Amino acid sequence: MPGTQFEMKINPPRQAQEWSYSSHRESIGKALYSLGIRSNKKTHIICGSSARVAELVRSMAGFPTYDRFFYLARAALDPPTSLCKKLFPAIGERHDRLAAKKLSPGDPI
Repeated sequence: MPGTQFEMKINPPRQAQEWSYSSHRESIGKALYSLGIRSNKKTHIICGSSARVAELVRSMAGFPTYDRFFYLARAALDPPTSLCKKLFPAIGERHDRLAAKKLSPGDPI
């Protein structure tokens, strides 16, 4: 709509270029320096904060935060047979073939 606040010119995207390690490290170093942060681990400094955020989200969801604890509540539920048949139609056929002894358990479908 010409003459309104919604008038916007969109430039075509520019060709993506690989970002060199040294350029990446230098850019992160400048950003950290401007914030008053001194660190030798410039390129991997974000990794630790990501892990801490993930741990916070897990604890807020009610999961223990100690290592190697994973629990999926949905694994305790048995889905309706009708849903399983819709999602995995070949399983019924394989089950029938196993029952008729025309297929061994180790045979591919």
